[in-house]
Amino acid sequence: MPAETDHNFVKGTQIGDYLIGDFITRETNTLTYSATQVSVQREVVLCSLANDLKTDTEARREFISDVQIKASVDHPLISSVLEGVKNDTQCFFAMEKLHGATLEAIHAKGSSIAPIDTARIIRNIAGANQYLESRKIATLPLSPQHVVIDAKFHCRLCNRAVKGEVNPDTATRDKQLIGQVLHDLLEPGQPGSTRTGSLLDFMADPDRDVPLSWTQIHDLADEVERQLAQQRQLAKPKDYNPIQSPTMRMAPAVSSSSIGKLIAAITVIAILAGLIYYFSSRKPIAREREIPDMVRVPAGHYPGPDGAPVHLREFWIDAHEVTIGEYAKFLQALNILNEDQKTVYQHEDQPDNKTSHLPDGWDNLYDAAKHGTLWNGLEVDLNYPVVGVDWWDAYAYAEWKGRRLPSREEWYAACSAGGDPGKLVGSGWAPVDQSKPTIHGIYGLAGNVSEWMRKRTLNPADPSMPARYIISGASYLRPKHGARAREWVASRNLRRADLGFRTFSTSPQED
Repeated sequence: MPAETDHNFVKGTQIGDYLIGDFITRETNTLTYSATQVSVQREVVLCSLANDLKTDTEARREFISDVQIKASVDHPLISSVLEGVKNDTQCFFAMEKLHGATLEAIHAKGSSIAPIDTARIIRNIAGANQYLESRKIATLPLSPQHVVIDAKFHCRLCNRAVKGEVNPDTATRDKQLIGQVLHDLLEPGQPGSTRTGSLLDFMADPDRDVPLSWTQIHDLADEVERQLAQQRQLAKPKDYNPIQSPTMRMAPAVSSSSIGKLIAAITVIAILAGLIYYFSSRKPIAREREIPDMVRVPAGHYPGPDGAPVHLREFWIDAHEVTIGEYAKFLQALNILNEDQKTVYQHEDQPDNKTSHLPDGWDNLYDAAKHGTLWNGLEVDLNYPVVGVDWWDAYAYAEWKGRRLPSREEWYAACSAGGDPGKLVGSGWAPVDQSKPTIHGIYGLAGNVSEWMRKRTLNPADPSMPARYIISGASYLRPKHGARAREWVASRNLRRADLGFRTFSTSPQED
């Protein structure tokens, strides 16, 4: 620990919006503290340039460059930079605090982790590093203290991004380290131990001519996790105990073969008449179609939603809003999980009182979609957009797909790519592929349903208000402004009959 005179901050004092807590650690050029962001009562981590370097121009420049790189990282499994502060007396940044135990602490404790949970941790680590690798973001070497795991084995990484060129050797060492540490923790003799252990062996093997890529590791871990989840569900005993009646069947009080034959004849005639009317009058049920999945949006400069241009690397976004049929598959996948596994895809901040991802009125919506009947007076089939979902539902679906929700900037860039967003025309309530697509083949950005965005954003028209979550695009109920429509909402619990979502990825994916 540095001497008292070396400390930048004093516990219990307030610097700007931050109430200083305990000193955590000192690295070569920085001091790290716990703190509370007073305005929103949020626990954060403050990282400051050391006192003896505050007047060192080169050290300040390098520190600020690293902060800028960290702030550019936008991934749900990597801690986010919340704010940077630079003035004559202070040079620090605030970062999101990750909740849970570090992999280092779990390893030191000698705990063991079940194969399915180990596979999930591998998938999370690989997914985060896959994102960094795809953007050519250099990082400090990964250590077990950078990996934070909560009680449900959701895993997130501390932000290790730094300015500089990517060193492939760093990624190789990271994979070997994680493979070795998790192999020590893997619970032996359990279903999936061999498969999960083999994957960890591949990661830890220093003699492999070509190390596994983060994408390969992610996909292998995801496959193992899904297989184990299915096996666990199938292994559950079925509760089946038919009740045998102890009583004897009684003879009918009246027996008349003529009456019985007459009733049977009338019944057959009525059934035939009903079937003839039903099949001659009803519309055929639309089958769930093969609809284009993800669409590539090239790297480039795009007009931002608030007017300022933004530069984005290439990305992939759903060609259409998530459909009722697609969301039904997500719910079916959740149903095969045990109760203690049903939270595997949910956000760590999801309220405890939210216990499922069923949309509002799902039974009526899905039944109408399957049978081609009316829902709320509207035609519907499995190719229409799912609605009645809140932000937590959309997040969990995207996590299940190995993707995420788009940011407002990314979504608006998809509208702008190849044309003017103001010229996009909404379809009204319709199947997701029935509106006119953009030049890149993206449907429904100007309407059908409004869509959840990934993160909170300040409203430039009301900067005094705190950042809130955004809904983008017009809907069949609110068609005004088309693709330019946006709405700030205070709660992620909001559900509406015209609110859905689509997903985003930094790399091409196939189902």
